[in-house]
Amino acid sequence: MRTYQTVIVIDSLLKNEEIDEIVNKVERVISNNGGTKVSIDRWGKKRLAYEIKKRQYGYYVEIVFDAPPNLIHILEREYRLEENILRYLSVHLNKRALEYREQQKSQKMEPVEEEKSVSTDDDFKVEMAEENSIVNEETTFVEPLVEPEN
Repeated sequence: MRTYQTVIVIDSLLKNEEIDEIVNKVERVISNNGGTKVSIDRWGKKRLAYEIKKRQYGYYVEIVFDAPPNLIHILEREYRLEENILRYLSVHLNKRALEYREQQKSQKMEPVEEEKSVSTDDDFKVEMAEENSIVNEETTFVEPLVEPEN
């Protein structure tokens, strides 16, 4: 079994129930043909880079699943038959891509604590003085490369 990622762009003019029905149909095709769903990420409605079937917006869904290689052919056939799917892309996730996805997941899970600092007028004056000193140190005059003619 290999891990695959498929992204589908569904017509954004459909109702939420119709979009859910299409996503559920894709899930059924994956599970009925020996695949197991890992995750579904709904990216939502986004503007397309160019019009597709006279549509400017599409509803994006990413599905990550484990499946045998022959399932991709079956799945993409279903995508072509479904008229409300504007575009699709299925890729095999190699070892490095899987490690990167795990790393991104772990970074999202870690709580991020923001430092709250109160700036005062004195801090602002110090920052401005530091900036001015840096600018003054870096300012140099460049002599012309060509000597003027006499």
